[in-house]
Amino acid sequence: MSTELDANGQPVIIQFNAGYRLERDIAEMLGLAKGVLADGVVNEQEAILIHQWLLAHPDACSVWPGNVLTDRLERIFADRTVTDDEREDLRQLLTQLVGGDAGIVGVQNAATALPFDAPAPEVVFSRGVFVLTGQFATGPRSTCQKLTCTAGGTCEERVTQRTSYLVVGTFGSRDWIQTSHGRKIEKAVEYRSDGRQIAIIGEEHWVASLRAKTA
Repeated sequence: MSTELDANGQPVIIQFNAGYRLERDIAEMLGLAKGVLADGVVNEQEAILIHQWLLAHPDACSVWPGNVLTDRLERIFADRTVTDDEREDLRQLLTQLVGGDAGIVGVQNAATALPFDAPAPEVVFSRGVFVLTGQFATGPRSTCQKLTCTAGGTCEERVTQRTSYLVVGTFGSRDWIQTSHGRKIEKAVEYRSDGRQIAIIGEEHWVASLRAKTA
């Protein structure tokens, strides 16, 4: 019986298992972050715990968002001390990672703000190709797509090289691979890291841009 191989000549089952283990590691990392944030502070022992976990999971360190957290902790521990400012900086990063206070409480999955462009860019609807992901406080995604198209934008379902803006809803989707993000966010981050012009914005900035256009 022949074994199906991928483009790199590796058995597909091995590739599938590696992807599953990576997703499991990222989910564990998000759970660890939520646990650390439960009391609203990050102490030095908790910073060390997260750093040690990342060192023990190198695959998670090599992809977003694990690579962002790894880089921050490497800088924090470069001088072998953790200052109050560094602990607060780490707390803010972890809070962004899990989707803010709503993500920490866990009653409603919340979208991560970690990949958002800062400062938020001007949104030019007339020349923009928009992809929406997550659940929107504004209403159903179909309604948000109609509002975008009425403002002059074009909406598509998948993130591609044509995408100008990925708009992330306030709440996480049950279809996302992780509690705070899904495949569309991962693909947009990948494109952006490759130098492609794609903006990642939150629902709040999208709504403000719509209001500014119709004012």
